[in-house]
Amino acid sequence: MQGAWLKSSAIVLLLASVSVLSARAWANGETVNGYPNWSERVLLEWINRARSDPQADLAACPSGACIDNTGGCYTPQPPRVLNSNIAHSGRFHSDEMAHDNFFDHWSECNVVSGIASTYLAQPQQCNGTASCACTGGVRNLGQFNGTDPHARMGLFGGGAGSWGEIIAEDGAGPNDTFYLFLYEQAYSSSCADVSNPNPPYQTNGHRWLILTSQYGSVSAGPGVSGAYSTVDFDDEAASAVKIPSGTHYPHQAATVDAWVNWHDTAGPSMHKIDVDGVCTDMTLARGTQTNGAWHLSISGVGSGCHRYMFFFKDSVGNTVQYPTTGSLAIGNGGASCPDWSSTTVAPCVDEIFADGFE
Repeated sequence: MQGAWLKSSAIVLLLASVSVLSARAWANGETVNGYPNWSERVLLEWINRARSDPQADLAACPSGACIDNTGGCYTPQPPRVLNSNIAHSGRFHSDEMAHDNFFDHWSECNVVSGIASTYLAQPQQCNGTASCACTGGVRNLGQFNGTDPHARMGLFGGGAGSWGEIIAEDGAGPNDTFYLFLYEQAYSSSCADVSNPNPPYQTNGHRWLILTSQYGSVSAGPGVSGAYSTVDFDDEAASAVKIPSGTHYPHQAATVDAWVNWHDTAGPSMHKIDVDGVCTDMTLARGTQTNGAWHLSISGVGSGCHRYMFFFKDSVGNTVQYPTTGSLAIGNGGASCPDWSSTTVAPCVDEIFADGFE
């Protein structure tokens, strides 16, 4: 077992284990029963953006912090796809930390065996507080005790193969949280996972888990509740998707940045974002045509609700859109402008030419 506490209020746990679980499909890009929320979308996209081109992100690492990146330690990796099982586990853990005011990978109690049913019920029957989440209704076992992260993932059907977890307490939002993870202070120049669960908690484990495929290379499950963020990783089998993640940042402003990742054996033949029915080309800004992040700055969206989707075509002309149904939104995220809705936007339409005439 390896782990580390950071003064910046983040912790990483990297472990490897093997278990056999049945895969559960997740509608690509859609929100199902509140998962994912906008902050969770940002964490997933930022992870995949960084994995496609680690050195682009690490170029801005504060001086002396990323000393483990000697000789280009971190190299491009395939993206991770959203996994509902560990996403539920991650959100639950953030909820239990937020409601009961603790900060630990362990639940500091023995979580009840049926937590998935009550936590995921619609309407929710348990929000993660000890009274309903812990055996005996009390969270009193202390740090590094009780249900551990892998056991918790298992309660929600996750934790297959190798796995890992990172957590943070940071009220400044998902972008700040992500770079808190990515730019943590390393104390060794070794191109290796260096984690120490004891003082002075010297580690590069958050960066190592995000940027490599040693632990949980296939799936990610970000879960955000208030100031608390948990990202779980495992190797649960997932269907190959050409667009694994996409979102915009910040939530709403006069100008926002839209980012989306593409991963395929060939680059896309079309790469557009459709905002309110207006389609605009995106630009490859990180990585390569076959494993890269595409970007566009969108202006004039500081108020109101602006629905959008990513509309790509693969190398042989097949349409690939994200989300697969409905649309995402630039807006306040409230009931009148949810981050995902079944409401669609007018699709981009190709011009068709025949014998020189349109």
